[in-house]
Amino acid sequence: MNDTNLGQGCLLVASPELGDPSFARSVVFVLSHGAEGSFGLVLNRPLDVTLEAVLEAPGAGASSVPVLRGGPVQPELLQFLCDGGAGSVLSPGIAVGGELDELLALAREGRPVRAYSGYAGWSGGQLERELREGSWVVAPARAEHVFVTPSAALWVRVLRELGGRYAWLALEGGDPGSN
Repeated sequence: MNDTNLGQGCLLVASPELGDPSFARSVVFVLSHGAEGSFGLVLNRPLDVTLEAVLEAPGAGASSVPVLRGGPVQPELLQFLCDGGAGSVLSPGIAVGGELDELLALAREGRPVRAYSGYAGWSGGQLERELREGSWVVAPARAEHVFVTPSAALWVRVLRELGGRYAWLALEGGDPGSN
């Protein structure tokens, strides 16, 4: 998949050459992409806390909503992904936003809801430049990437699903001599 497939609802997979430690081996779900810029949520940086620990009056169901570090920008801002039933659908089985009461009701039903502290953002043209430099690989997003695949396995799984030269990247950063 190349940058022509870059857009809302895709994944950005960090290349081993990406020098920013905030994004090493990260997988970002793109919420918005356009001429003015792009932003998304890092899917594989769990904070080992639930929504119950970060809200003053969390409500029933908050203890089952994990909180992840969505990115370095505005860490005080919480955003939510769920499998639908609340928010705006961005990709099959993945919705963003929604009213907290609706999201907690979904969580009480056992449906997947994730909270993200902060986000990843790029100014207009910045992400395209980073793609040309080889910092990111664009991949299709599936609901299991967000809600099922363990965070520690997500980067490798997405690269292996892409196959070919991308699968090599999953092997110790793509250096065949290190295997």
